[in-house]
Amino acid sequence: MNPLPREQKSPLSITLVIGGSLFLAFGVLLALTNPNQKKYELFATEQLITYAKENVCTATSNNLEQAIKSQVCNLMIDTGKSQVPTLIGKTTQRRNYLLLSIYETNLYLYNFTTIGLLNQFYVIGFEKVYDR
Repeated sequence: MNPLPREQKSPLSITLVIGGSLFLAFGVLLALTNPNQKKYELFATEQLITYAKENVCTATSNNLEQAIKSQVCNLMIDTGKSQVPTLIGKTTQRRNYLLLSIYETNLYLYNFTTIGLLNQFYVIGFEKVYDR
């Protein structure tokens, strides 16, 4: 028999241990799933090509000239899409905060700000520098 009473942990200290462990586990998860520059370049390439085809290469009227311009624009994008990741890589600045990364891409007329988090990308800023 032990004459000394057992010391019991308070509910507050148990809560702090569990909360701290969860916080640490979430931090490790964020650090391990912080996407790299190459993944961003692939994401940005896909987004840029989709944006260009939907917003830049669309015909504004039903006349033949607009239809031809639209087809030529789409053809140029399809032909040059292998060069887009290189262009994005050269015009992007990555700020790595270990748990997440912020990418700022300045493509001539457009500026994009994107957060990379949990192997996903979220565009949080889009600015058209010049509007004709």
